Amino acid sequence: MRRASVVLCVMLLIAGLAAGCATSNAIGDARAQLQKAKGAGADYTAPFEYYAAEAYLGKAVQQAEKGDTKQANIFTKQSADYSAKALAIAKGGAK
Repeated sequence: MRRASVVLCVMLLIAGLAAGCATSNAIGDARAQLQKAKGAGADYTAPFEYYAAEAYLGKAVQQAEKGDTKQANIFTKQSADYSAKALAIAKGGAK
């Protein structure tokens, strides 16, 4: 009985760490996409989309720090979507 409890605890710990790493990677990817949009001038050509992406990224970081990975992933996806829209409006920085 005790061995089963230990195995269960170890499995829960591994699952929790894996979820946290996935969230960190997603936030890093969203941050990189936002920087790409800024480099393309999206903060001037698509200010709504750019600043919405920035705000959603901030909320994602905040939720990840609180431990709410599910909500952090939702905000990260919204940030990435707005960054992609901003980059498309800025036409990838092409002049």
